[in-house]
Amino acid sequence: MRIKFQSPTDDLRFPINLLDDQSVVTKDGEYLGTWGDIDDAIYTFTPDGHTDELCSHPFISGLCERIEDWMKTR
Repeated sequence: MRIKFQSPTDDLRFPINLLDDQSVVTKDGEYLGTWGDIDDAIYTFTPDGHTDELCSHPFISGLCERIEDWMKTR
């Protein structure tokens, strides 16, 4: 599995880490923004400094892939 919900004290072992406090952090510790969910059905990502969601996906792994794609273009 690509991602595991973690607390901020856990190791950041995945390229994209979704933390319990809804932070999105890279393996290197870079803060990217926040994640959330809509009705426990769709997972969303909002980049740091933005108010609107950038992407969403029904699966956590799919959301992480979209965040990785976004990182390559920024």
